[in-house]
Amino acid sequence: MTVLERVRSADGTEIALEQVTDGPRRLLLVPGGPAGRGRWARTAALLDGQYACWLMDRRGKGDSGDTLPYAFAREFEDVRAAAGRLASLGPLSVGANSSGASVVLGAAAAGGLPAAELFLYEPPWPVDGPLTPPATIDALDVMITDGDRAGAVARALTEVVGVPADAVAGMRVLPTWPERVALVHTWTREMREVDRLPRIDALAGVDVPVLLLLGDRSPGPLRRATTAIAAALPRATVVGLAGQGHGALDEAPAVVAEALLARVAPR
Repeated sequence: MTVLERVRSADGTEIALEQVTDGPRRLLLVPGGPAGRGRWARTAALLDGQYACWLMDRRGKGDSGDTLPYAFAREFEDVRAAAGRLASLGPLSVGANSSGASVVLGAAAAGGLPAAELFLYEPPWPVDGPLTPPATIDALDVMITDGDRAGAVARALTEVVGVPADAVAGMRVLPTWPERVALVHTWTREMREVDRLPRIDALAGVDVPVLLLLGDRSPGPLRRATTAIAAALPRATVVGLAGQGHGALDEAPAVVAEALLARVAPR
């Protein structure tokens, strides 16, 4: 099943939501980095029957609007608007990956996110200072302006995410590569906002269960951030994804789905 809806955020921006599965529990799924709502589609399909999964296009991506100026604070409002719509139907879980997970966690820390639990896959967070040097982000923006969008994606994956160069070469032939290239301009602005996130102790007020997914092959900065977030949250559980790095949504969606389904309480 597919149902496409739009909700209006606090600044009037329309945010697109697509229901792709059905089930007794509602789950809002938020993508990270240069990706539209389809990044969670393969994992969502494996949750059919247990979760009514709604995929969200973040602002500037897919069918959502992009009112400027951009800031994570506006994305917090977007997530609250989407979650508020779905939570009106009953208890809601929210899942997200990468910078999308940072947005969800930031929205929860700021208050007003109507979620009963969170599923977060390696949220970037500035634990030991900036995750990405401003000079690196500036260089990526220059590449994008000069038209080398694919080169900017490749450089960001290697220098920011920590993906080995040979793995990036393999990613260029995946169906998700054109979308990364098309949306790379939204990625650099998110990198700047990640480095403006509050201190890790601001997460102490997130008083809902949080499942943190962590690949055992993920880059060191993401592993350190996830570990620090788990320590700061009052009700966090870390589940390791054996043999996975930061890209399990593309490479092993069944592994992610299994981790989420393990949280489903017997009915």
